[in-house]
Amino acid sequence: MSRDPKLQKLSRLAVLFSMAALAACGGSDNDTAEPGNAPPPAEETPTPPPAAEFTLELSSDKALVIQGHSVTLTATLTRKNGFAGAVLVELQGLPAGVAAQPVSIAEGATTAEITLSAPLTAAHSLPTAATARGSSGNLVATRGLTVTVGGEPGVLDTSFGTGKVFTSVAEGEDFAYGMAVQPDGKVISVGSTSTTAGGADFAIARHERDGTLDASFGSGGKLATAIAAGGGSDEAQAVALQADGKIVVAGYATGATTDLDFALVRYNADGTLDAGFGTGGKVTTDIGGSTDRIGAIAIQADGKIVVAGSSYSGPVTGVDFALARYNADGTLDATFGNGGKVVTPMKNFTGTDVVYSLLLQMVDGEQRIVAAGGDGDFLIARYTAAGALDASFANGGKIVGLFGSVGGGAYAMARGGANTIVVAGHAESDVALVRLDENGALEPSFGNGGKVVTPLSASNWDAATAIVRQADGKFVVGGWVYEGGSSSANFAAVRYTATGVLDTTFGSGGIVVTPMAGASRSDSGRALVLQADERVPTVRALQAGEANEGGGFQFALMRYWL
Repeated sequence: MSRDPKLQKLSRLAVLFSMAALAACGGSDNDTAEPGNAPPPAEETPTPPPAAEFTLELSSDKALVIQGHSVTLTATLTRKNGFAGAVLVELQGLPAGVAAQPVSIAEGATTAEITLSAPLTAAHSLPTAATARGSSGNLVATRGLTVTVGGEPGVLDTSFGTGKVFTSVAEGEDFAYGMAVQPDGKVISVGSTSTTAGGADFAIARHERDGTLDASFGSGGKLATAIAAGGGSDEAQAVALQADGKIVVAGYATGATTDLDFALVRYNADGTLDAGFGTGGKVTTDIGGSTDRIGAIAIQADGKIVVAGSSYSGPVTGVDFALARYNADGTLDATFGNGGKVVTPMKNFTGTDVVYSLLLQMVDGEQRIVAAGGDGDFLIARYTAAGALDASFANGGKIVGLFGSVGGGAYAMARGGANTIVVAGHAESDVALVRLDENGALEPSFGNGGKVVTPLSASNWDAATAIVRQADGKFVVGGWVYEGGSSSANFAAVRYTATGVLDTTFGSGGIVVTPMAGASRSDSGRALVLQADERVPTVRALQAGEANEGGGFQFALMRYWL
């Protein structure tokens, strides 16, 4: 050990410093705490009990309130953490005219019924976002609710535009002949618009579910497409939607060396021409070397496009049924008929055999093609997938006349359940329907021996131009009627039960007639489709045609409550 006084002094200071540091840390030089020097344990903070609360549910998050009626919803509480108090439930943000008195869910109870009512004078509404609010002191729970004011079956839906929607597509007069509804509820209507050169172009418009033009389509929701060069006559008659959202429009156009040819145009979802179809989105086909017109279109499950109409075959058979089938790229399908084309004389001599409607029907695992039309009486033919007449249907694949009429024809078809077909048109200028079984025979359980005739005007003309089948089996038929001694038509709709009886819950005795144009100006319903709206929820019927609003004909659309 050193005996240097200075070193001894430094050593003693180091020991003192070390002991002080250990004491400050609660330890000792051997890091062992003495029992009397241990710090007291930290106090634990008690966990508060869970806050009392509740959640709120409704028996439905959608309510359709019909004018003059009410609808009742059940409000249900889920009580949590011992909450047992009473809760006041009230509805906020309801459409104009709808009333709902607040209700109280009593202490300890879990449910109460809340009733929404609308007077007869309440205006139809678009789906409106409302809120169910439950409150108890400072506790609040909410639940969203969509409320819509609707009308009785057959009533004009004034939430679609103002009830009637008129659209001028281009510079001339506009006529709508076909219509389709997209999966998102948007409505496409097609027809023709006259040009200053004296011809016509394909005309297309797309409307939102509320009736306004869809600005994302074409130019402000509409467009016109010329097919023939030099101001020819191009008219769209039908439209179909592909699974990929593309839009196929069919009709006819002035041919380069013929009178009229089959014409198809395919558009992308935004209304631009689809360059992958035909030539720049357009296809024309000469069927018989003279006058060919498309009246109907259908898209098969494999994506092939079937169109049908008429072709003039010469002085022996006159105008005949004509069909064509195209591949997805617009080329003719060589596996169908003769190089993609089929011409069928339906009547002897120089009759006028025109197809106005197509329907695809599965028979024995094969997709068959049913074509309906006529001029004078109903004419119907069924073809195999290869384009041959289907010998298992009616008389060698054909039905030539069902009413014995000289003024009439079949204009529309719908599936009737159990693989039956309901065909609509007119016979001797009255609305006429038939239902056929899978083999083409009349179904005696429908109407009178399979037939129904309904005069919409006792002394004037009327006709069915379209038909749809509701999920409940009822049929809605659209068309037009001349009332009284007038030669100006009005839109008409008729609803039948599944057995062909007029449905008296729709309109007046099953019939609704709507003058679309003012005064005695003419308007005619040409197309009819069902439009589902999951927001309401409900399904309504849309009808399209033309109306003369004083400055010339325009596309005219309206919607019915069902």
